Amino acid sequence: MKVLLINPENKKSIFAYRPEDVRAFWFPKLSLPTIAAYTPPDVEVKIVDECVEELDFNVDVDIVGISVMTYLSTRAYEIAAKFRARGVKVVLGGIHVSMCPEEAKEHADSVVVGEAEKIWPILIEDFRRGEMKPMYVEKDLSTLEGLPIPRRDLLKPGAYWTTSCVQTSRGCPFACDFCTVTIFGGNQFRLRPVEEVIEEVRRLNKGYVVFVDDNIAGHKAYAKQLFKALAPLKISWASQASLTMARDPELLELAAKSGCTALFLGVESISADNLAAANKRFNKVEKFREEFKRFHDFGILITTGMIFGFDNDDETVFERTVEFLEENRIELAMFNILTPLPGTNLYKRMDDDGRIIDRDWTNYDGRHVVFQPKLMSPETLEEGFFWAYHSFFSIPSVFRRVLPSFWKVSRKKLILDRLAVNYAFRRIVKRVPEGRLSPLAKILNGLQGRLPSIETEGLIPNALATIREKIGTVSGQVSNAGNNLYIKVRKSAKVQALLIELHGTMDKINATELKDRIISAVDKSKMDIVINFENLRETTPAALSTLFDIGSIKDKVHPYKIKCTNLRASFGEALERINQLNLINPVFFEIPADEVY
Repeated sequence: MKVLLINPENKKSIFAYRPEDVRAFWFPKLSLPTIAAYTPPDVEVKIVDECVEELDFNVDVDIVGISVMTYLSTRAYEIAAKFRARGVKVVLGGIHVSMCPEEAKEHADSVVVGEAEKIWPILIEDFRRGEMKPMYVEKDLSTLEGLPIPRRDLLKPGAYWTTSCVQTSRGCPFACDFCTVTIFGGNQFRLRPVEEVIEEVRRLNKGYVVFVDDNIAGHKAYAKQLFKALAPLKISWASQASLTMARDPELLELAAKSGCTALFLGVESISADNLAAANKRFNKVEKFREEFKRFHDFGILITTGMIFGFDNDDETVFERTVEFLEENRIELAMFNILTPLPGTNLYKRMDDDGRIIDRDWTNYDGRHVVFQPKLMSPETLEEGFFWAYHSFFSIPSVFRRVLPSFWKVSRKKLILDRLAVNYAFRRIVKRVPEGRLSPLAKILNGLQGRLPSIETEGLIPNALATIREKIGTVSGQVSNAGNNLYIKVRKSAKVQALLIELHGTMDKINATELKDRIISAVDKSKMDIVINFENLRETTPAALSTLFDIGSIKDKVHPYKIKCTNLRASFGEALERINQLNLINPVFFEIPADEVY
């Protein structure tokens, strides 16, 4: 009996990795080598990965198994149809099939829902007897004890950067809104016995090891035990982790001593509001810089996963994100467009809200816009995504990000490796459109920023912030802004206006500069302005009066309007002083916050 296992690839896509890309920096998925290891020993098994080799549709085979991801489902169905036309039985499995089993059934003789380890040997025996079922469902999650060694010998030799891939855990307790890991792999970490992991690593050929876990340090006690056991093997390795790893100095040190030289970190966004909405609050934006530094202090390369298109993202998100990554010397980044994958909470919510605009699974690859963004058009989101990739992998950016790590890395060859992998990514990026930033993005970036606060007399604290400090809920932005005025700008999701959020200290001097920026922004954007005072720590009556000086601003912004929100609640005392001093009272410009948020 002959079995063919296929990993499909959409080679028509400009984003698809070519064989030279895979050899430069990529590694195979472990799913098919693992299924091959569960196949009865008297069955002949072959694996074809379309990323690195051509698929022969005339091959002599009795049954075909195809692993299906959502964006590759169309290609998987095409492959299935060609083999079925020859009378070859086809089995579909993988994450997409588990999320959309009824759809997949239309394209296969049998489908596997859930993890396939227990089911696959049963399916093979059913096939031999001519009794293969149309659907097999595994509701239980497999234990990771006693796993067979994946059949890496079936992978095309020399086709990958490394085939030394090992799994130590499955599952994730975090349940991020956009992610399928918890849905498919369970809401807790399933851990493989450390001694079994070590034995598998010992058997590998010398070379770089990739641990293909979703979060290798998610279970800290287990991770520490694993890292201690890996240290004597003198290997170099990479994996995926969360930023919480940096909050445990012992854990991070053990990882470095065990040979960790690179980690993929799911940062996702530099907006705390986006992270909260995605149920990823354990990522703390205010701690990013410190946490990145801790990884770098141990010479660990960081690859950040970044997502564009969250509901709080506007045209400025692309430039701000690239600048942030460059400032923090992030060596590599994987940019993606937010994608509502079937089965996720994100998909259900967007589907219920009527925001999904594209049902072609081929476009659910993180490189296409398949939903209606809140604060920009789909075209602006796609163009900004392209622009971010080209900007981040430009030659000046590569040198700014990589060369400073020369002093952090003990093995200087790693610097050459980091430059080489940036070059490999740059080669891929050149195949995609250059993209561009929208004109509004430039306006918003010109309006926002940091202005120094010089005056210290007559400052009145934010009443809302004072109350929150007493009950322990004041934001770090309010309490830690220092003697500066921070200006953040985005489009309002409710009204056609630019929303300005102020943080820190506003005095008469920086209020004058802010007013000039607002006048310029109104002239260029042709939009109203709403200023939110909720997070402004302190200000003076003169600053408020200057900002809303009707005589100097009304004619310059006509017919557009400048309004404010959370002013009376935050600075009632300052408004009383304004009345006493006969200054211009801005309260007449106030509107409720729920009109703009």
